[in-house]
Amino acid sequence: MSKLVEKIIRNARIAASPYFWGFTAQRRIRHPDNRAKMARFLARRRPQSAIRPGSNATAGLDSLVQNMNQQGYHMLSGLVEPQQVAEMRAYFSEQKASDPYRPTFGRFLPLTEARPETHVAFFDPETVVKAPHAAALANHPVLLAGMEALLGCKPSIGYIAAWWSLPGDGTAEHAELFHRDVDDWAFYKFFLYLTDVDERSGPHIYVPGSHNRASHLDIRRYTDSEAHELGPEVRFTGPAGSCFLENTYGMHRGLPPLDRPRLIFQVTYCLMGLPYAPPAPVAPLPQGCDPFINRFYFKP
Repeated sequence: MSKLVEKIIRNARIAASPYFWGFTAQRRIRHPDNRAKMARFLARRRPQSAIRPGSNATAGLDSLVQNMNQQGYHMLSGLVEPQQVAEMRAYFSEQKASDPYRPTFGRFLPLTEARPETHVAFFDPETVVKAPHAAALANHPVLLAGMEALLGCKPSIGYIAAWWSLPGDGTAEHAELFHRDVDDWAFYKFFLYLTDVDERSGPHIYVPGSHNRASHLDIRRYTDSEAHELGPEVRFTGPAGSCFLENTYGMHRGLPPLDRPRLIFQVTYCLMGLPYAPPAPVAPLPQGCDPFINRFYFKP
């Protein structure tokens, strides 16, 4: 099947989402200031809890908000236990995934059955939410407090994902090239490395402060030299269990691994539903979790 047909199939799945039109509308407004104004307008009409920036926020939360607003990312520590990381890695190592850019390849075990053409292997929503600790991490109090402080309302878990990035010749494609995510009026992503990540195993790369820059706003892939016009890059390396928050409206990419595969877990917190989420909840709501925050993945 040609790349054109595969792209049509992929886009058709997104267009079938009930959140497609809201998603499409916000992608037309790209100036950071205008997007922030609309985000504040929507946040005032969303449910809120007792957490407010500048009032109940702890010193750690103040630092999180400041880093996210100024540089666009915030490193987290002590959030995940080594045993949790090991259990999640073991689970995903035994699950089948698929290449989102080559749907005709079907489902396969990423570490043993992936074709040479495959750069990334994503797990389906049902597989991801059944992973040990996935729901608990997505609902971690530190993350939810930080997201509410940033968004100005209760966050919505709009997308939960996990995928392998597989070693190759280093040639980048799709999200391995610099780009901005334009997922919602305001949104933030939690990244957790489930494998050790060094310079040769696919570090995530970000251009600090680029989320506030009103240039390079076209929705496309950018060359390294274009991205660096916005500033120098930061590369996120570290042992399994390293995690961080990021405003991926800023310029970023995932470097293709050269030696070892990279396994990553990601949660997107936003205002509206995202077309990448399942069309209906895929699992029962875990005990103690907020129904509104989890409404796109978990059914009460």
